[in-house]
Amino acid sequence: MTAVDEHSRVRVLHIDDEEEQLIFAKLFLEEADPGFEIVSVATPRELFDELDASVDCVVADYIMPEMDGVELCWRVKQKASVPVIIYTGRGSEVVAEAAFKSGVDDYVRKEIDPIHYQVLAKRIRSHSETYKRLREQTTYQERLENLRSNLHILTEARNIKDVADTTFHLLEWVFGYRDGSFWVFKDLMPVLVHSYGSDIQGFTFQDIDTGVIQEVQDDENLRVVVPLRDNELVGAFVIDNPDNYSTYDTRLLEFLGLLVAQSIHRIDQMEQIQASEEQFRSIVENVQDVIVLTRPEGVISYISPSCLDIFGYNPDTLVSKQWSDLVHDDDLPKLEEFYNRAQSGERGSINEYRILTNLGDIRWVQHSWTPLMSGGEVKLVVNAVNDITWRKNTETALQTSLEELEQTNRDLNDFTHIVSHDLKAPLMTIESFSSFLLEDYGKALDETGRDFLNKVIEGSDRMVDLIDNLLTLSRIGRKFTDYNEVDLNQLVKTVLEDLQGLINETGAVVSVGSLPSIIGQEVWLNQLFLNLIGNGIKFNESKPPRVEVGYTELDEMHHFTVKDNGIGIPEDQTHLLFRVFQRLATEKPYPGTGAGLSICKKIVESMGGNIGVESTKGFGTTFYFTIPKDLPVSRLVTNVPEELTAEKLSEFL
Repeated sequence: MTAVDEHSRVRVLHIDDEEEQLIFAKLFLEEADPGFEIVSVATPRELFDELDASVDCVVADYIMPEMDGVELCWRVKQKASVPVIIYTGRGSEVVAEAAFKSGVDDYVRKEIDPIHYQVLAKRIRSHSETYKRLREQTTYQERLENLRSNLHILTEARNIKDVADTTFHLLEWVFGYRDGSFWVFKDLMPVLVHSYGSDIQGFTFQDIDTGVIQEVQDDENLRVVVPLRDNELVGAFVIDNPDNYSTYDTRLLEFLGLLVAQSIHRIDQMEQIQASEEQFRSIVENVQDVIVLTRPEGVISYISPSCLDIFGYNPDTLVSKQWSDLVHDDDLPKLEEFYNRAQSGERGSINEYRILTNLGDIRWVQHSWTPLMSGGEVKLVVNAVNDITWRKNTETALQTSLEELEQTNRDLNDFTHIVSHDLKAPLMTIESFSSFLLEDYGKALDETGRDFLNKVIEGSDRMVDLIDNLLTLSRIGRKFTDYNEVDLNQLVKTVLEDLQGLINETGAVVSVGSLPSIIGQEVWLNQLFLNLIGNGIKFNESKPPRVEVGYTELDEMHHFTVKDNGIGIPEDQTHLLFRVFQRLATEKPYPGTGAGLSICKKIVESMGGNIGVESTKGFGTTFYFTIPKDLPVSRLVTNVPEELTAEKLSEFL
């Protein structure tokens, strides 16, 4: 199986306690979509034994001996980010509602006609690809940022073994890849530099000149070969059994391969230069990078012929000129480090600066130098100037890719906003006509019919709440982003007035310590305290419920706490609290959609702070969050248009 086939493959866990259903489903689903691999299990225990990162979808019957489909879905979601489809012939609207509440992604009825398996296959394929695409996009963006922030360590490598170690450190930090090997080419033959927990026997480099290669070994394990190419092929690194590898990683690995090749190229040059002055001249006449000999004050005494190809200058015309004459004016301060350290006898490098060619074009270079000492004094400085213009262009392309991803995220937020609004209209229609039916024809219905209508109304109300919370999440960071001074004592007083009905109903006691005035976003701060204090009262069985709001000043942060004496949270469930629409299992049902704490988290993080929780089941919960002190005050708008009233309008008529 090729890597492309592997990427399109969908591994499905199908659980049903009826063997005949398992046999027919496997037969017809694999026939409907040849990319499916159906793994059939009869019990939840077998399912959880098979559930790992390779599973793309779970299809479950609703009625089973050990647990129903709702509980199974809940347990699956705790273990893996994978879509769950309830596939049953014994369901009802009540069952469907319970299934969707538990986090089920889809609900499909079993039919007698086998053609319905094609419908099920399409649902499986659609949900699996959506989950897979989201996972890959998230992973790619994280890896892109981590790679960009750690590339500088390659410049610190002093020999080929350092380059190999640094490369595999980057592969582990950024991608999570640990096993592999590092090779350089000598006389067109691969020479092993080091192996990192990899079995290298029988390995050959085939078609490496074509770019990143993905090979499936005899044992079905994936091996990825990344060429190290600058202007020529200098080596390769091999990754064995890369977990969570995706095609998104290919261009990141190609870029890393380029930088590693440049590091090898730089080290090779410096090692050869330091060997002897005689060998130096024979080498520099042929290298593609620019080799420059300067006196300690920066006057050029020799420059290699490659400067003609790269900078457009004839080498003879540059002798006796200052090296700084070629440097872009804005980058001249960077040359001060070169002059100061070289004159004191120190080796060093400048990561990047700009050179102006004879035509006025800009070339980006990386500059390394080694002083040559005699009698304790610096007599000459050997400089290796590496053209990195192509690398800078690649970084720009990567930055563009990152911006495109960010734009995609913004488009998704806008899409959520639009769809959420469009969804509310039919929901309000459903709720209104259901109420009309109940009011006008309720007496004509039996108790079951009236119960059904009440459930439709309740379900519509819950869906409206979910949509409103989704809109709230999508607005944070896009709306109301101005920061101003906010008196939190007055703000929390307003919050308590909004909660007065709940406080009176429960007999809750809310105590508020002395709070500061801070720079923040007033609308979101109001929402933050409203959600946290409201939760402290709502999820509380104490008589009376108590909530305490506290504040501590830190060096760079405002630190707030909201403590209650409520039902508490089991320690193994605290990591689920801030997930959107995540509701924890409780002995007693509580109202709400599960989005409140997700909104709190996004509000705090949008202002640059952090939020966390400390709790013990049965002994209350303390939420804590921080807001930075250095948030900028938004510019005040002075030219505010007058309110357009009928009287004002009449002036223009």
